Amino acid sequence: MYPRDLESFDLPPILEHRAGIRRHHSFSEGQRQHINAYLSKLASEMADVRRIKVITLDDRTLEFQLHSKLLTKDLLDLVASHYMLKEKGYFGLSFRDNNSNLIWFDPERKVTDYSIPKKPETVTLYFGVRCYIESITHLQDSGTIELFYLQAKVSIYKGDIEVDSETAFELAAYILQEAHGDFTTDIKAQTQLKKLPVLPTKALQEHPSLSYCEKRVLFYYRRLEGLSRGQAIVW
Repeated sequence: MYPRDLESFDLPPILEHRAGIRRHHSFSEGQRQHINAYLSKLASEMADVRRIKVITLDDRTLEFQLHSKLLTKDLLDLVASHYMLKEKGYFGLSFRDNNSNLIWFDPERKVTDYSIPKKPETVTLYFGVRCYIESITHLQDSGTIELFYLQAKVSIYKGDIEVDSETAFELAAYILQEAHGDFTTDIKAQTQLKKLPVLPTKALQEHPSLSYCEKRVLFYYRRLEGLSRGQAIVW
């Protein structure tokens, strides 16, 4: 409840400013009711504000404020602007529900329309490819192509896209070529491979040792000499 005597109410300065209150003025009953209604609405809106953390495909974290009226498409525009992304229609935002299911947002709906877990206080969303195409040759922008590549790399590593182990080894070689250029030595390549999340758990479990898996990756890696970074992405 708000006190009827607003002149004696210790109102935070920011709310005074937004409500247009001046303490040296006296208020009529109608003005009091109007100001109290405004402050009640403002307090409710401020209580609804939460922090949003958006995890991107290149492992960046973008932070925003989640307001009750924020549309998903507006938030997606903010994320896309960080990439200067032109072909936004292929991408979307998602979150994990309390059962760890991945839920995609409808761009036309408000973010708060969804049953986002209340804890932690910062909401974690994920930016990724939602609409796939038969071939990346249909894409027009190099930035879009690179994001599709990152999505494929993450999905294969996590097992969301399943491939046989030999294909996983060959794809890991392309990732090494994209990230580090031509093969130089076994020791250096093995060190680089260990630092990259590229080999899915399933592929590792199908073979007797990590050393065997690394040797298969390096076998393919050596054969990619001279391939540019762009060629390694689209090959």
